[in-house]
Amino acid sequence: MENKMVHLKLHTEYSLLEGVGKIDEYMEKALTVGARTLAITDTSMFGAVEFYKKCIKSGIKPIIGLEVFLDGIVSEGEYSLTLIAKNKSGYRNLSKLSSLSYSRFNKRRNKIKYEELLKHSQNIYILSGGIYSEITQGIIEYKYSEAKKVALKLAKDFGEYFFIEIPAVKRLENVRKSLSEMVEETGISYVITNDVYYPHNGDAILQKIMSSIKEGNKIETVQENIFYDDLYLKTYEQIKESFSNIGEDFFNKGIENTFNLAENCSMDFEFDVFKFPKYELPSGVSENSYIRKLVYEGIALRYLKENIEITKEKQEDEIKEKLTSKKMEYVFQRADYELKVINNMGYNGYFIIVWDFIKYAKENGVYVGPGRGSAAGSLVSYALNITEIDPLKYNLIFERFLNPERISMPDIDIDFDQEQRETVINYVLNKYGTQHVAHIITFGTLKARAAIRDVGRVLNINLKKIDKIAKMIPFNMDLGKALEIVRNLKNMYDEDSEIRTVIDYSLKIEGRVRHASVHAAGVVISKDVLDEEIPTYSDGKTSVLSTQYQMKELEDLGILKMDFLGLKNLTILRKTVENIEKSRGEILRLENIDLENEKAYKLMTDADTLGIFQCESSGIRRLMKKVKIEKFEDIMVLLALYRPGPLRSGMVEDFIAAKNTGAEIKYPDESLKEILEETYGVILYQEQVMKIANEMAKYSLGEADELRRAIGKKIPELIEENREKFVQKAVENNVSAKNANEIYNLIDKFGGYGFNKSHSAAYALIVYWTAYFKANYPVEFFAAVMTTEMYNIERLSLFINEAREKGINVFVPDVNLSDYEFKVEKTGVRFGLVAIKGIGGNFVKEIMEERKNSIFTSYEDFTYRMKQKGLNKKQMESLIFSGSLDSLYGNRNQKYSSVDRVMEWSQKKYEAEEDLQMILFGGKSKKVGDFKMEELEEYPKKTLLKNEKEYLGIYVSGHPMDDKRKQFEIVEHIKISELENMKISNKKGKMSKVRIAGIIKNVNKIVTKASREPMAKFELEDFTGMIEVICFPKDFINLGYKIIEDEAVIVEGHLNSEESGHSIVINEIYGIDELNENKYLNLYVLIDRESEQKVSAIKKLIINNKGNNQVFLAVNTDENKKEIIKLNKKYNVNLSKKFLTELVELIGLKKIKVR
Repeated sequence: MENKMVHLKLHTEYSLLEGVGKIDEYMEKALTVGARTLAITDTSMFGAVEFYKKCIKSGIKPIIGLEVFLDGIVSEGEYSLTLIAKNKSGYRNLSKLSSLSYSRFNKRRNKIKYEELLKHSQNIYILSGGIYSEITQGIIEYKYSEAKKVALKLAKDFGEYFFIEIPAVKRLENVRKSLSEMVEETGISYVITNDVYYPHNGDAILQKIMSSIKEGNKIETVQENIFYDDLYLKTYEQIKESFSNIGEDFFNKGIENTFNLAENCSMDFEFDVFKFPKYELPSGVSENSYIRKLVYEGIALRYLKENIEITKEKQEDEIKEKLTSKKMEYVFQRADYELKVINNMGYNGYFIIVWDFIKYAKENGVYVGPGRGSAAGSLVSYALNITEIDPLKYNLIFERFLNPERISMPDIDIDFDQEQRETVINYVLNKYGTQHVAHIITFGTLKARAAIRDVGRVLNINLKKIDKIAKMIPFNMDLGKALEIVRNLKNMYDEDSEIRTVIDYSLKIEGRVRHASVHAAGVVISKDVLDEEIPTYSDGKTSVLSTQYQMKELEDLGILKMDFLGLKNLTILRKTVENIEKSRGEILRLENIDLENEKAYKLMTDADTLGIFQCESSGIRRLMKKVKIEKFEDIMVLLALYRPGPLRSGMVEDFIAAKNTGAEIKYPDESLKEILEETYGVILYQEQVMKIANEMAKYSLGEADELRRAIGKKIPELIEENREKFVQKAVENNVSAKNANEIYNLIDKFGGYGFNKSHSAAYALIVYWTAYFKANYPVEFFAAVMTTEMYNIERLSLFINEAREKGINVFVPDVNLSDYEFKVEKTGVRFGLVAIKGIGGNFVKEIMEERKNSIFTSYEDFTYRMKQKGLNKKQMESLIFSGSLDSLYGNRNQKYSSVDRVMEWSQKKYEAEEDLQMILFGGKSKKVGDFKMEELEEYPKKTLLKNEKEYLGIYVSGHPMDDKRKQFEIVEHIKISELENMKISNKKGKMSKVRIAGIIKNVNKIVTKASREPMAKFELEDFTGMIEVICFPKDFINLGYKIIEDEAVIVEGHLNSEESGHSIVINEIYGIDELNENKYLNLYVLIDRESEQKVSAIKKLIINNKGNNQVFLAVNTDENKKEIIKLNKKYNVNLSKKFLTELVELIGLKKIKVR
């Protein structure tokens, strides 16, 4: 098709909240209007690479440009210029200018300086700017002479590279006439342009909405203040029509100039050429020889336990000889193979760079993960200390990481202690320079809920109405899908015109880019100065720049990308090791921990895994018990099995049956026994798929990796295409076609669920380490976890509760005993001072520094000494109510009542001791007497605990439910902390029924708006957390009188779940002391060897407490099973507090359950 029009002014969604059009939409529209050349001129360069690639794919010539804003040359204000890169040199200058604009981050508009444009203008065409230019605005404001001065100034400074833009916008007819006169008067070249912000005519309102979101403006009517309504991608004919009053010759010349400019532009990106930064090697040493030296030194240490520094070539041979003598030739054979592949692929420098910063991290006490992803399959990575998993021991495959038959950027993602991650990033910054290192940009898009809220705000719709429809949209669901399946949303759309308008516009802007942010972990290290090749971005929040290109585009451009990930569990491991050294004097290193610790495996088999990496959910804990974790490989299997695919496929049951019940292991072919033996005949790992293809069909491991990728993509055509190849090669290897097809079917079925074994092995090590410490050093482990979770109150409550269940005391903070963080003591864990609300980390450090002089001996001693360090009344209140001053004389009531007096006393004492003038001149300083507190009774326990919770976030010295703990334990119920892992609905769509127990808090009795009926909301709190409970009018009639603040109750109802959290809709409530009120509760009594001696006494107690509750006996049988016996109704019992107390005294708490 003829190239009828060149559009030089395309603004995409990457002109954040200004442009509306997606690049794909522009490609489609350009083809329909006959535009075969397009220039992207966003206010950033975010979309440049994506635009370039999609243009090439669509058969369109791409031109890279940029709209910049500067202070006016003649007039005051900010005005735009359009910059077009002529070639690669021009592109580099665009990158520099765009980077400069973001280096002075401004929430409204980034600008460059005119002198910066002059400096970096080589090979850039300068267009005068369209609707926002100083020239256009000058003419609109009747300042023609000033506009002309601007044009002449630009023409003088940029010569033949400067063009006046003649805009094709309908409303600028007078501007076009004036500009045509200016061209005639000055002789300056000109081009025809049309500012494009959206693809289609009629989309102007979308651009108005987006810009209003950006500016925070409201528009009362839909078409209000849309000054330009034709900023869409026009046809040649539509643009020509705008020039009908100027003259055809002028228009044709402008089009000719536009085509000539576009013709002169030629800029190509260089893809798939790796641009690794240069590591400074020793003089005369190549990357290849240096990495060999490092690898063989690592091999000597890993496999021979010898610390050898290789200075001569023969030392490598000596290492090989020693390995050979130990029958370990396979080690150097694998190493040489990997080194050859790495060298051939040009990745020596990559591995050296990663080795270097990990070496720095480990030498400086930074905790580094044992590996992540497929990199753990590399022996070179293991020898270089990049990973901690021996790939030979666990049969991991190098080609799963680097496939010599498919050139792609290597990808080694590294986990670091989340508190130490910045240390490593700073090292890289210092090593390679801030001009070569940057974070990676990412973009937030308008999700359905956000789109509704933004559009509703701009159109000034009632916020409550907008909030209501936003909450109807299921989390992470598209708006269109929500309209289909959420009946109430569809009804509101059909019945309410305001809502229909909001939704219609929201559907059109949903999914478009809203804002830029920084990737949580990604870091690039560039060979060249970044802003000369990759434009950079700053959000003004950090000194480290980000790239303007996203991760995928950077990979395409061959820029080295690393993920520096912060992992909380590594922080926990570090703090645990530190606690062990402080409390026991033992110095432990993770890599030296024995992998055969029985306590660790028992802890996992018992599913006692709160706080254990990736093993906390109820689902994985159930699976853990079934699998029975007996060795390290079982943890690897666990992580691979606990995923939706395997859980649905039946392979979990097959594995467990073969492992634990002695079921026959069936192999698809005996030749595959060695490959599948470790997983009991089940294809569980991706590496097994690769080895099957290698063994049965003689695929190379590189080819086998391609097969694995094809199976994983689940594309039918690709799967069938690979079937033909697999069967053919298997037949050539003397396998029958029938057998080959059957095995391929298995690969297809289970291979799609296959898990990366290398990743499983690496992460299994973190699982094991955390389990090891919890099992063997529980106090130190809990102190570490509590410190790490101190700002997550729900999680902190869980761990404090579990620690207590394990007999570990948790003590309130103490100004003389507490450290900054949670601290190990002989009988438990001491709260850290920094966890107290209202204290602040700097003041905690002041307390710890001051007590080095001597401990605080009294309330007034503490106040006097710390007032000089800035102690204020609010901090005193926090310290008193948190219990931090309990070890000093006086109760909390006395101390709080004396705060003003002790602060005043301290000030006077300080002033008296500072009165040096009177002492020097023989006078006497005013003596301050001793401080005394008023004798007062301590607060009630209820008040003490309430204050503790306010200032520590949780109850520490006790719990309001302590007095009822045994009664609550008798009744079968779910802990609030366990609700998160419950399945919310059953197959029929009904909400799960639950029974929970706790103390009623924050009662709010209200009336419904519609019917004015009474109902109630309150919070129920147990030892593990708190949840909202709702009692609707139909149940409030019968239950309302039981809803009393601070009452200990059992609640039954249905679990309701929303994005904001869980709640319980109740249909029953009864006091813990009034279980007999619920006739549907049954009593279960365990009759074992111990309690069977007391059967007659149990019977007598039951007969003396007749009631309406059914009794069941659970009797142990010879087969070590329990037989449930339902007693005759004549033995029904009254579940009174008195009866249950006597029963507990008779047979013990653990043999009784009410359910």
